[in-house]
Amino acid sequence: MILRSLLFAAIAVTASYFSRLYLHTDSFIADVGALSAFLSVFGTLYGILAAFVVFEVWNQYNHISELIDKEAQGLERLYRLTLYFRDDHLTAQVKSAIAEYANIIIEGKFEKLAAGLRNVDHGLAFRKIADIIRHVEFDDDHDSIVFEQIVEHYGNLGQIRTERMNQSLSRLPVLLKSFIYIASFLALATFVLMPFSNPYYAFLSVFIIGFLQAMIFNIIEDLDNPFLGHWNLTTEPFARALKHIEEDY
Repeated sequence: MILRSLLFAAIAVTASYFSRLYLHTDSFIADVGALSAFLSVFGTLYGILAAFVVFEVWNQYNHISELIDKEAQGLERLYRLTLYFRDDHLTAQVKSAIAEYANIIIEGKFEKLAAGLRNVDHGLAFRKIADIIRHVEFDDDHDSIVFEQIVEHYGNLGQIRTERMNQSLSRLPVLLKSFIYIASFLALATFVLMPFSNPYYAFLSVFIIGFLQAMIFNIIEDLDNPFLGHWNLTTEPFARALKHIEEDY
């Protein structure tokens, strides 16, 4: 990420050098006041836009991370509820179905979601848990109360799973992403063509702006798809849940 940003900044400096060489931008020093006023207004609007987009993708990234943790913890709690049912056969069935579902997610490593696709195997494994619950038989008030808790928890778990899938497949609107890129290009172009009297100050300014913009681009692209890049979400919560089920109960 940093190397790409440095390369982008170096290209921007090169463009600034050639603009001074062939367009003689330093000769337009008389217009620097008007350009400064333009940059003040444009820079404020651009900064607000960039901050909004980064905040949006960062907030979505954190939300998906929370949903993954909740879903993994929900699987563990579902297994705990079956222990109160006093039916070893049911507990073993639910444990096996939870392990199958979690292992499919762990082995898949969210690769389908990273590609913007749903994994059909996830849904089939999750519905298998519902089939086990649907065929539960009980004959006393204790089991009836526990059964209601299990059904309610499975329903909540299904809602969490659905929200997690929908949020994972959600991406920034193309129009918004295009707008931030176009605005970034215009901001950088303004600095490249800015009539600095001192070339070294011009190159330094362009380099810093180019580097920061490239970092913003990388952050947006990285966080917009939380399963690819440097800051990617993993299936570790599901692995921990399976470990707790095996070792703690």
